[in-house]
Amino acid sequence: MLIKNKLRTLLLFLFWSPFFWAQETFVVYFETDKFELTPQESERLQQFLQTENITIQKIIGFCDYRASDAYNQILSEKRAQFVYDLVKNKFSNAIPLEGKGEKFPQNLDLQQNRKVEIHYVAAIPEILEKIEIVEVKKELPTQYQNLKVGDKLVLKNLYFYNRSGVFVPKSRPVVEELLQVLLDNPKLKIEIQGHICCHIGHDPEDIAKVRAFAVYKYLIDNGVAKERLQYKSFGNTQPIHKIPEKNDTERDENRRVEILILEN
Repeated sequence: MLIKNKLRTLLLFLFWSPFFWAQETFVVYFETDKFELTPQESERLQQFLQTENITIQKIIGFCDYRASDAYNQILSEKRAQFVYDLVKNKFSNAIPLEGKGEKFPQNLDLQQNRKVEIHYVAAIPEILEKIEIVEVKKELPTQYQNLKVGDKLVLKNLYFYNRSGVFVPKSRPVVEELLQVLLDNPKLKIEIQGHICCHIGHDPEDIAKVRAFAVYKYLIDNGVAKERLQYKSFGNTQPIHKIPEKNDTERDENRRVEILILEN
């Protein structure tokens, strides 16, 4: 299947206009009842701090709704303070701190509520450019070619943090590719199906649904009409391999997100 894509050929002039400022938010996540970052999240924060020409405007801590209001307020402030202590030596400006506790719209995925937001501005030089529109043909990624109604495909290499709906950074290209296919094919409608591994019986947190919803929300947040999307949890009812699995390969193949083609 071929689709048409608009590519911009940019002819850049070799001079610059003054900087303009872009407001951005960087988020780190915490484990339940913790105000210190995991090693993985600490590494993400350190990578963020290597960004040039940024100024932090505010650091805000959050909690999920479990525990009392007073406890969550204190915990959110501790999370904000912990992150501030890690970044303060890299910036000369005063950085306001705030703890919101649980008093904000809570996400279905509790992991995404246990967080600190770093609000910052980035200085970006404006480049004067001349834009020429060139129409080219681009092939769909192989796994999306020749899809028919009723077909399924597995989003391979889509991984989440443990018991959460938060994508690990190396999985971003997988959902970005799915997003681009949907944007380039406006007639395509899909159902996002979540599956889990390892556990026999009911999953009280329904992590399969949480992860299917995470893909659904990512697509909507990036411009796909919600009328084109559905999401559903199958829990552990449709394993590829019998549970309990024999090895990590079988667990990875059972723990998956599948896409069902509804219309094309």
